[in-house]
Amino acid sequence: MPDPHARRSQARTSLTPKTPSGIRELHGRLIAVSLGVALLGLLPHLLPSAVHEGRAVGWTALVPPLVAVVVTLATRRLLPALGGAVLIGAILRFKSGVFVEGSKTYVLDNLTNPTHLYIIGFTLALLGMVQVVSRAGGTSGIVEWVSRRIRSARSTEVGAALMGLFVFFDDYANCMLVGPTMRPLTDRWHISREKLAYIVDSTAAPVAGLAVISTWIGHEVGLLDAQAQALGLDQRGYALVLSALPFRFYCVFSLVFVFASTLLGRDFGPMLRAQRRARHLQKPLRDGARPMAQGNSELMAPPEDKPHRARNALIPILAVVLVAMVGFIVDGGGAGKLGGNPGLALSFTFWRETLGASENNVKMLLLAASVGSLLALALPLAQGILGVGAALRAYWNGVRHAASAVVVLLLAWALAQVCQDLGAQEVLGATLRGNIALWVVPLATFGLAAAIAFATGTSWGTMSILIPIAVPLAHSMGGLPLMILTGAAVLDGAIFGDHCSPISDTTLMSSIASGSDHLDHVETQLPYAVFVMLVAATVGYLPIALGGPTWLPYILGSAVIVLWLRVVGRRPEDGPPPVEDDELEDDVELAPDHIA
Repeated sequence: MPDPHARRSQARTSLTPKTPSGIRELHGRLIAVSLGVALLGLLPHLLPSAVHEGRAVGWTALVPPLVAVVVTLATRRLLPALGGAVLIGAILRFKSGVFVEGSKTYVLDNLTNPTHLYIIGFTLALLGMVQVVSRAGGTSGIVEWVSRRIRSARSTEVGAALMGLFVFFDDYANCMLVGPTMRPLTDRWHISREKLAYIVDSTAAPVAGLAVISTWIGHEVGLLDAQAQALGLDQRGYALVLSALPFRFYCVFSLVFVFASTLLGRDFGPMLRAQRRARHLQKPLRDGARPMAQGNSELMAPPEDKPHRARNALIPILAVVLVAMVGFIVDGGGAGKLGGNPGLALSFTFWRETLGASENNVKMLLLAASVGSLLALALPLAQGILGVGAALRAYWNGVRHAASAVVVLLLAWALAQVCQDLGAQEVLGATLRGNIALWVVPLATFGLAAAIAFATGTSWGTMSILIPIAVPLAHSMGGLPLMILTGAAVLDGAIFGDHCSPISDTTLMSSIASGSDHLDHVETQLPYAVFVMLVAATVGYLPIALGGPTWLPYILGSAVIVLWLRVVGRRPEDGPPPVEDDELEDDVELAPDHIA
């Protein structure tokens, strides 16, 4: 079968439509294009002119980002959408020498920017390290150690969730390691494949999105760092990502829901029916289900005749975290503060101030990933688990398939610069300032990001499109606090789409790794994801946007989730067995090549 992990970047950025119904998809494309054309026609009448760098700018400033959104929705191809938007921006920006000036300003300058090079280097090094750690059997050793301590259906579900938390550094590694490892145990304890796929999916992107060291962090830091420089902020990209962490309500509540559901042993909706089928009828899959292909890819699977040692994953991962943290402290002047009070290392304020003062945090990230990569290569070589050729091939396999992700990052930086050069945020600010309440901005941004990510199946693409628009707009309307809250809303809304869209790469890989019917996985997970999204919007972003304390949403949101499961949820053992439908209702078969 195709290698899901090896195609990680293509899956995130190549969104060729492969949904079951071509007719419905064609209608969706036509609607997206029609709405885009209509909106372009209305822009001159809806938007006022604004002043940018001493010159008047008008509705044309919004054409490039709007083209990016419409083309992405219509074609589900991110690279042409971003590339076309940048090209249109260059045409609007330069009256002559469009290709020469545009290539230099928006491509070459971004490619040679030192900060951008460090971020690209960090992303490539960490992806290579993840591949070697997986190939050497390190992560398999960890999940095998945990699996030996499973004693019941509840502990099986909790164990799967805990494994997902540990594999925090990469959402793809999470799916392809946790799913196949836990599948025999969940089958033994009569847990549905749908519930396993949900646990795997819910501890993949949400965990990687929250982790301060992960394959996601370089992309997020790069996007926010570009905005920080454009706006002349004292804080840099990593500090902004850290400042946004307390407001990542969807990711946090997704994890709260997973553990509340597994610990309480309660489910509702289609998931409850699937759990009752597995518990009463001993059927992990429904009759007529078409499970996706199963198992680890050959390029990730460790040698069968070699030991799977957890330390081969723990040592490189811990090295990355420790080297990065120490580097941040030294570069940000935190060493002097810790000398008088070492307990400050546990303070969020200390880390925010230290990272804000660090001017070389992306260098520290690259250094940390390089150290982790060297250790990941050295450990299996010293133990005879991998030869030099096998280890280097595994590392190169992780690096070479990040090419599409790097191109997306470069185009996202270029689009951000296009929006800045054309004054897009000034036009939006002039339109919305005084016409929209500040508390609406993060809520609307969260909803828009969720809709785009769900429709396109790409979280990184959604971030790349919206952050250059929403973050400067929020800063112009409400300063740094509104900017951070809105940035968190973009990141969270994007992860919602990655979490539950039927064409999302992570959703597909969760089905593959768990051996679940893909449409069954989407159907059972969607009510849970939408419920968590509503909790994040109404109990999370709304109170904060209205000026509430940061701690309040966590208490309210957790209470709402537990109360809902107690009132609406039911234990699978308590209800009657479901009635199985022998007729296969699905009209088109999904095959593993949908991950492309």
